[in-house]
Amino acid sequence: MRASRMMSLLLQLQVRGRASGHELARLLEVSERTVQRDVEALVAAGVPVRSTRGPAGGYALDGGYRTRLTGVGLDEAGALAFLGLAGPADQLGLGELLEGARVKVWASLTGEARDRARRSAERFHLDPVRWYGTPEPVPCLTTLADAVWRDRLVRVTYQRRGRAATRVLTPLGLVLAAGDWYLVALRDGERRTYRVSRVRDAEVLDGPAARPGDFDLAAAWARARRELEDESATAIEVTVRVAPRALPRLRRLVPVHGQHRVPLTTDADVELTLPFDDEHWAVTSVLSLGDAVEVLAPPPVRDRVAAELRAAAARYAAG
Repeated sequence: MRASRMMSLLLQLQVRGRASGHELARLLEVSERTVQRDVEALVAAGVPVRSTRGPAGGYALDGGYRTRLTGVGLDEAGALAFLGLAGPADQLGLGELLEGARVKVWASLTGEARDRARRSAERFHLDPVRWYGTPEPVPCLTTLADAVWRDRLVRVTYQRRGRAATRVLTPLGLVLAAGDWYLVALRDGERRTYRVSRVRDAEVLDGPAARPGDFDLAAAWARARRELEDESATAIEVTVRVAPRALPRLRRLVPVHGQHRVPLTTDADVELTLPFDDEHWAVTSVLSLGDAVEVLAPPPVRDRVAAELRAAAARYAAG
């Protein structure tokens, strides 16, 4: 344990150039006294660590010293896929492993390569969470990740539309899309997609999961998206009159195959005919835009919106 911590301390100094005792203690999750003892042990072993007192002091490696003992462990290697995605890595329980791998990768770089990597980190940042949203609670994510990683069957209790059902699944992979996690799995031989936030309970079973040899997670997810966004799934088309201020939000409420019909800018109200998955979602979407939108057709949708508005007005009048 101590040897691993001392190696981490050495790599942190190699990457950072200089670090205070307080900073190293925070990174290594130990006391500053422990950092001091580890530094003394490194010096005794011949590693040229220089310590400087004062507000700008700290620890640094003398004479451009570099260690080549930067091997990435197997667990850390598994976390490398999440470089630049610290939040999702933490959700999967890989946060510490990812940080360890990141430090080792940076420590292995020299000269121009390290400068290029630092410039990239300063200029590009990946944020997978959608605007005006926080990640959904996913208490079963680490259990599902364990089943995926070890190729084990998993028993889940999944809630959808107010009903819960228990299923035994063959997990194939986890996908992070727009800040939400999805499980791609086989159920009775058929590929299914489950929103992880709707999994209420998960248990890894002893039985092995028979993973298809030709399975490609990226391709399977792309196919699932196409099926969900398929134009043939449109149940109803609604004609509306929309104020310019509501167009950006309206575009996010219609299916993907209808979004090109919504201009993002216009100088005046515009009439649009848009697809919706069903009548209920069409009514809900229109109501969410307030007086910035008016349904023109079909009559049943216009009537439902009018009825909802009358009921809401009556409730507020009574209050």
